[in-house]
Amino acid sequence: MNASVADPDLVPAAAVEAALGETVRDALDLAGWGTGPGLEDLLAHVHDAVAKSVAEEAGLGEAIRERVLAELHRFPDAPASAGVYPVSDKHLADARRNLLLPGNVTACDAAAAGHDGLTATVVSIGVCLVRYDGAMNSWRSSFLRHDFDARAADPVGQLRTVLDKRSARTDPAAEPDPIHTLLRRGFMAAAERKALLERAASRWKLGHGVPAPMELLTGSGSMDLIDQTFPVLDALLLGDTRWVFVPEKLSNRALLTVANALRPGELAVFQTGKPAVEAIVETANYAAGYRKKVEAFAKRLGAATVVGGFRATRYSPPQLFVAHADRAVEAGILAMADGGLNPHRGFPLALELAGLGARTGLGLDAFRGVVEAAYAKARATQLFTPGRVLVEE
Repeated sequence: MNASVADPDLVPAAAVEAALGETVRDALDLAGWGTGPGLEDLLAHVHDAVAKSVAEEAGLGEAIRERVLAELHRFPDAPASAGVYPVSDKHLADARRNLLLPGNVTACDAAAAGHDGLTATVVSIGVCLVRYDGAMNSWRSSFLRHDFDARAADPVGQLRTVLDKRSARTDPAAEPDPIHTLLRRGFMAAAERKALLERAASRWKLGHGVPAPMELLTGSGSMDLIDQTFPVLDALLLGDTRWVFVPEKLSNRALLTVANALRPGELAVFQTGKPAVEAIVETANYAAGYRKKVEAFAKRLGAATVVGGFRATRYSPPQLFVAHADRAVEAGILAMADGGLNPHRGFPLALELAGLGARTGLGLDAFRGVVEAAYAKARATQLFTPGRVLVEE
């Protein structure tokens, strides 16, 4: 590797010093640290820091509007719909009256809970579909559930394998069980999208997260999962255009910063979906013959999708969305209209109801107690640890 080329994963000392106002050595010099609890000082510091951040973000927002949002259509590989769109109250009312409230949109979310034992794994997955039923406070939901019971073929052999790798990893004890990860994350993501494809008969589909998450583009390590889910993703995302996904959490800080410059009632289309899906595929490991298959699908999906953002109300933070490029603005208006029914969050209300239905139907809050009670009944409370109960939402 050419030493003159900066590694994007490395943080230069100058960048750290510019951010902190001091060197790493000075920051870790305990002589400059306080010795008491200092709660009062902490509260004052947080108050001042937040006030300063809000003031700086206001100025930054105007700069982003002038230099980024106004130029979205000029960026390389910008989608045809790139730009900022003021959404009128009439458009939002039409979306609620003609699509949301009559039940022409189905939202889907899922939850998973698992017990990770040394010799056996139990994972429960719940998927909830929700659509409104003609009125503001009326909706219909359906709940799907499946329990998986996986047993380790050779637990002692697996332990020896982990220990044999101790020199290659700094923390071999933290190595996750691939089967457990596959069940909790891969199967849950696949079940959500399959439910939208096979059980949602409405005109529009509203999903949680991103359309093709890492768990599915990588198969969570299982090439069989890729074989089973790619036809589903193809039919759901490329065979149809009336869908929108809204991630509750997204690590792309740059897009969130741009979205934060949107005013209430505005939506924007930022870029195609190519950068996100290509970044996942580039760093993933595949069995022989699968990389080209995944790359070909990712190329088609990335070109057919766009990433955008909206701010539903004056009280809510911005939200990001992913939609088909052919219906980007229409999909954004739909997500914004539902987000307006959740005014202090701006997150689509139907998705929030679906998430609540999945967690409630699965008994997520009680799951840990059920597992702990099972250990007590087996007279093996000494084997129970909170770390054996894993939850995905």
